[in-house]
Amino acid sequence: MPDLNPLLQDYHLPPFSAIRAEHLVPAIDAIVLSSRAEVARIIASQRHHPNWDDLMLAMEAVTSRIDEVLSVIYILDSTTTDPRWLEASALATFRASAFTQELTGNQGLYDCYKALAASSSAALFDASRQSLLKRTLKKFRLAGIELEPAMQKKRVMLDHKIAGLQQLFLTRLEQANNAWRKHITDESRLQGLTPTLKARMAQKARAANVQGWLITLNDEIYRECMAYAQDRTLREEIFVAYNTRASDLGPHAGQFDNGPLLQMLRVSRHQKAMLLGYANFVELALELQMLETRDQVLDFIRDQIASSRTVFAHDKQVLEALGHELGLTGLQSWDFAFLAQIIRQRICGVSEDDLRVYFPLENTLSQLFALVKQLFGIEISELYGFDAWASGIRLFQITEHGEVLGQIFFVPYRQNDGGYPYAISLRNRWTTAESRRVQPMAVLFTQFEGTPDETCLLGHRQLKILFHEFGHCLQQLLVGIGYRTKMGTDDSGIDSAEFFGQFFERWCDSPDCLAWLSSHFKTGASLPMAMARQQALYTDTQSSWEQAESLTLALFDIEVHGSQDDGRTIEHVFASANREVGHLPSLDTVRYANSFSHLVSGYEGGYYAYQWSEVLARRAFKRFEREGVFNAATGRAFREQVLAPGHSRSLLESVRLFSEEPSGRAP
Repeated sequence: MPDLNPLLQDYHLPPFSAIRAEHLVPAIDAIVLSSRAEVARIIASQRHHPNWDDLMLAMEAVTSRIDEVLSVIYILDSTTTDPRWLEASALATFRASAFTQELTGNQGLYDCYKALAASSSAALFDASRQSLLKRTLKKFRLAGIELEPAMQKKRVMLDHKIAGLQQLFLTRLEQANNAWRKHITDESRLQGLTPTLKARMAQKARAANVQGWLITLNDEIYRECMAYAQDRTLREEIFVAYNTRASDLGPHAGQFDNGPLLQMLRVSRHQKAMLLGYANFVELALELQMLETRDQVLDFIRDQIASSRTVFAHDKQVLEALGHELGLTGLQSWDFAFLAQIIRQRICGVSEDDLRVYFPLENTLSQLFALVKQLFGIEISELYGFDAWASGIRLFQITEHGEVLGQIFFVPYRQNDGGYPYAISLRNRWTTAESRRVQPMAVLFTQFEGTPDETCLLGHRQLKILFHEFGHCLQQLLVGIGYRTKMGTDDSGIDSAEFFGQFFERWCDSPDCLAWLSSHFKTGASLPMAMARQQALYTDTQSSWEQAESLTLALFDIEVHGSQDDGRTIEHVFASANREVGHLPSLDTVRYANSFSHLVSGYEGGYYAYQWSEVLARRAFKRFEREGVFNAATGRAFREQVLAPGHSRSLLESVRLFSEEPSGRAP
């Protein structure tokens, strides 16, 4: 009798709605059982004379199957609080993770890869194959394959401990987010907030069966309150609640404290790095990145700090002058965004709401798709009647000359009160040994506030979120075309992957592109070019506060993971980094690190990648600024020089070649 488990069927698009809790563990168990048998067969056939198709591509078939099922489970996890599902998901994920760890600890498999790398045929591999084989061997070594058995066991125990601490960190942060609410019944306290934000707060209050408005610790709500709320005591209360989450300070002091967890993570990561032969965890984290040493990263961060000093001083002087004018003495962190917003509006004569009405989501998507067609020659069309895991999810298909290149699932709206925008790989591009092309698939979560039933208007920040996450998806779909190796965003270093998101953001700062993208949600009129130029000025005005925050976090991340033995606490390390940047002194009085989720989501030891990739993205975009932001020849050159090669060569080299490419010459 055939197995009717939907996760075990052949499918192109996942059968999301058919998947139940009872399917998860049996599916993983069945996949692991068959995969173990397949791995044993591969090792037996490849032990002496390995070849690319029967080793690399055969193992790609094994790992792709379980990776895709894990991605499907991960997506479905975000839509339910059902204890039966969560229990089954946790067990299935644990068993799948145990199997993937088993693979990187398989000595026979490692010997096959080493034999392939040492073979005469390997010398003839193209750059993409050599790069993938090199990264595969490195992942085995990073998993401790060359350690003595006792040390391998210790490494596994450390990995389990680290994974548990990371999950507990996120759980406590979620609990802290949910624990704090500010119920407002006096509308005068909300003076200055946009009508859009007040409507969302009123909606939250109705959902909680209370009158008035409800403020939560949602990231977008926090940012808008800091920028627009005229009530200084309200700003202070929200600031303290947000920046002391999951700590020993603030309104829920000690209840969900992540401080001890961070210290345990710091120690465990350092122990793991030492076990694998590294001086500290940063050196381990950099193994798959462009920069190679802790000193290189610190030099980069400190160069960025030094080059920002003049802007920091100017912005602070202007901000303090406005504070004095408004009678605000002793400026605090909860004043900075509010005063900066006033300065932007005075200088630029434009506000976030002025811009928002020109960027309804539906039209902006259409224009974004037209932009990538113009630049990269691809068509994006919407598919209907597909199987989705929740309401409001959309599916777009990318084609070129009639050939399907892949699909993007789009989740526009926030599905719960927490979470950040992100994009994930659901399936990588690769070509089987039988020359069958596997189409890539990505999922884009923008986490906008709203519902499919209302008009979603994008401010400049939301516009950048859309472009940034779409850039990750486009990388997933276009990287490596023409190469017979696996290519995907999850096979890139953090600094390489973040480049594409940062690069696509650049169009949002182009006045020409802003005007072209726009369409007033009522009249259809385009954004006047004067307003588009004002927005570009708005973006650059008083931007040093966000820059200082990012540099502080990048420096803290490197220092906390690279200075285990200096006796400093987490709080001391953060305060030291904050003082070195020197632009946000009052952050020393809160517990910023306790809610810094990048420390437990794969960016630990690599948060600098945001700054690094932005510098690289700005360098690459200069060619578009010279030749035109809609220039099809430049877009084709970027696709061929940067997107297509993927990891077959260094992203630094690809950007260098693209940046130096003369106009009008085919790359």
